[in-house]
Amino acid sequence: MSPLSFSRVPVYRYYLLLRAYLIDLWKGILFLAVLVALNIALQLVNPQILRFFIDSATDRQSSVLLYSALLFAGLAAAQLLLSVTADYTGEKIGWTAANRLRTHLLRHCLSLDLAFFKTRSGGELIDRIDGDVKGLSGFFSTLTVSLLGNIGLILGVLAVVFYENLVMGALMSVYVGLALSVFNKMREYSIPLWVRFGDARADFFAFVGEQLSAAEDARSSGAVPYSLYRFRQLMRSWFPLHMKAGFGFSFMWASSVILVGIGTLLILVPGFYLRGQGLVTTGTLYMMIFYMGLLAGPLDAIRELIENLQRAEANIEGVGQLLDLAPEIRESSDAAELADGPISVQCRSLTFGYSKEETVLREIQFSLEAGESLGIVGRSGSGKTSLARLLVRLYDPVEGDVLLGDMDIRRIKLSHLRERVGLITQDVQIFNGTVRENLTLFKRDIPDDQIMPLLEETGLGAWFSTLPDGLDTVLPSGGGGLSAGEAQLLAYVRVFLKDPGLVILDEASSRLDPVTEKRLERTARRLLQGRTSILISHRLGMLKHADRILVMDSGRIAEQGSREQLLKQTDSRFSQLIRQGTGKESL
Repeated sequence: MSPLSFSRVPVYRYYLLLRAYLIDLWKGILFLAVLVALNIALQLVNPQILRFFIDSATDRQSSVLLYSALLFAGLAAAQLLLSVTADYTGEKIGWTAANRLRTHLLRHCLSLDLAFFKTRSGGELIDRIDGDVKGLSGFFSTLTVSLLGNIGLILGVLAVVFYENLVMGALMSVYVGLALSVFNKMREYSIPLWVRFGDARADFFAFVGEQLSAAEDARSSGAVPYSLYRFRQLMRSWFPLHMKAGFGFSFMWASSVILVGIGTLLILVPGFYLRGQGLVTTGTLYMMIFYMGLLAGPLDAIRELIENLQRAEANIEGVGQLLDLAPEIRESSDAAELADGPISVQCRSLTFGYSKEETVLREIQFSLEAGESLGIVGRSGSGKTSLARLLVRLYDPVEGDVLLGDMDIRRIKLSHLRERVGLITQDVQIFNGTVRENLTLFKRDIPDDQIMPLLEETGLGAWFSTLPDGLDTVLPSGGGGLSAGEAQLLAYVRVFLKDPGLVILDEASSRLDPVTEKRLERTARRLLQGRTSILISHRLGMLKHADRILVMDSGRIAEQGSREQLLKQTDSRFSQLIRQGTGKESL
């Protein structure tokens, strides 16, 4: 269950958000509360000093004027210092909470299934993780500073004015109630517009991210005009939504200006009457006007807060939609770890599809003893990669079971499974980090003397010798000057640094030139000794040392057996493929 629940009323939704990400910051919030309370007290006291100054000047008591003026100036300076300190503390709390939410969102996204990333672009996720959370950072700090502080100031002003004069207190209460009612109505109008604006913004950034990642293909295929056309279309749909949502802000600001004028009249008209009747002094009347001006400040701050809440409501909805997604791949309560050493593999009547309408694997059944090697061949689309994904539990089968080491894969701890089973594909991701970080995947407990031999064994020694800073050389995201073959060799080092009991190579030599492939074939043969291995390849050279062969066709096993047995069967698909000598799967 995520810290946010979207089946509750909005007020409780805010409470859940604040409780989830601010509860550990209670010391800072307590310090902030003290600052705000002192600031409110000074703002309430200063008008009293001002009244005393005016009445003293009216009564010609010049001896106390200087002291009251100095006291007024001193309290104003202290109030300014408290305000600056409170704002800094509130912003620090807000950013700390926002960064916690960012971390939670990123961790949650990484825990979701691959199917989630098939339907979400990188740009959309960046907008959700950073854009929505950036909007909420103001919500965290503003709510803790502005809302509580300004409500406290309003209540304090009303209490003082009621104490001084019941009529003035009643009029100010009417003014405050009217202002808050207008602001709340405007909030109800603007929230749906900001939600639609947030969706349009996410679509826009998703498109931009997609186009930038495919810039080479778009330029080479002449699709740039279409990209610009779609860009203009998305901007046309985004801009009007921003204008409509911004209109709510403008109308709320205009309403606050009108309300300030109404409030001033509510004090001036009866105030002059009471002054004429001698019921209040000139200083008291000015104090009332000062308090009315003091009310305008927190009311305007609350107006801005409601504007921020309008955005925050949309941001919370976007964040909540993401957090409400639950991974289907979950760890069972009785999850255990595999035994050390090579891992046996058994598939029992596996059926799998990426959707209910699509079945890509049907009744897959085979077994592989610990330490054996299995070669899998088949046409593109026959289900080879889908089978590999089931074996590392990136997906769960619709029917059937996968057993690793005689243990149901669903009963193995996910973190342990990722360590004990290594998967190398033809698509290698190079992160923005040092060579060491890319090889160890940012783990700090792997010594350099464990990395260096593997670099030599995989044939990366010559490349490594050209690096200016050795393992500390920074690689850009995507690999920069790395060739596709070098990137794939780095992936080999990554996997074997984990010392897995089962290694799955899914077209892992597809980007290598023949010379590099032969060198890697020898290296892989040495590294795979004492491990169970599954080799999926279009190139037969990688399969010539496999103990068993499995031929797939249209999601089913067409034939399987030991390599020697299949070669002896002249009518087997595998032997036909070998006799063709093409190295390709024309099955």
